[in-house]
Amino acid sequence: MKFDHEVLIIGGGPAGLSAALSLGRMSRTALVCDDSRPRNAASSHLNNFPTRDGIHPAEWRKLVKKDLEKYNTIGFFEGSVLSVERSGSGFIARLSSDQTFHFKKVILAYGVEDKELPIRGYKELWGKSIFHCPYCHGFEVRGSKLGLIGNGDMLMYMLPLIYDLASELIVFTNGKADLKEEQINLLNKKKIPLIEDKITDFVYEGEKLKVVILENGHKVEREALYSLPSFPYKLKSQIGEELGCEKDQFGFYKVGEKGKTSVDGVYACGDNASGAHSVLLAAASGGMAAAGVVHELLSEKLLE
Repeated sequence: MKFDHEVLIIGGGPAGLSAALSLGRMSRTALVCDDSRPRNAASSHLNNFPTRDGIHPAEWRKLVKKDLEKYNTIGFFEGSVLSVERSGSGFIARLSSDQTFHFKKVILAYGVEDKELPIRGYKELWGKSIFHCPYCHGFEVRGSKLGLIGNGDMLMYMLPLIYDLASELIVFTNGKADLKEEQINLLNKKKIPLIEDKITDFVYEGEKLKVVILENGHKVEREALYSLPSFPYKLKSQIGEELGCEKDQFGFYKVGEKGKTSVDGVYACGDNASGAHSVLLAAASGGMAAAGVVHELLSEKLLE
């Protein structure tokens, strides 16, 4: 069978671009397909990445693509991958341009979709005064009056990180608390208020949160909030599921050390394959997946 490219990379974020860079370094042919829906589109800065701490996410992607220009084996398609099916010893993919291409391997590098809470102002403040990760957005709001929206064990897992950032912390379960007695006792011991009333509105000026308004009419002043995810995560594409890739209880693809999924020839990397979500870790994951693909491709070539 004639292949148009050796590797299809679905997703042009940190994981996909890093995978492309590793493939280019090893002179493998790949097509990066990206539909321009970066998870960090609402953020004005990207942090915790050596040499690029504080850079705008769009500028970071631009720099990586500049690095990729010297690798003529790497191509780009601006659009979606509509379907991928097994075809002989490889895969056939149909793109949103209605073109079809044949590939030997597939790297799933699309991320996850953050679920917006149905609260007025949430969308406008996401990535600006409402965050999901203290490593990505913590230093800038240290010493502020913070709120943590979440419930259950995940809330308690995140609590130490946000508690240490805040000058004053309030926990919002946004409904009835699902906490064990010892967890509530800890909140009481540390004098962390627990509010179970639902949140209806956020009052803000520009990108700055001012007030959290509760269903009972009470107003709570806060300067920033951390909003925890609900599981399972929703992925940005169903291609992996359609191919038969297994997922875990959190909605991530089950992968091996180098990103290999349960489906032969299919790898996954970045936010869709791990709960550790950051640009740095996604990029590292993409590099590992590419290494797995390269080894598989060259081992097959040696045995031809």
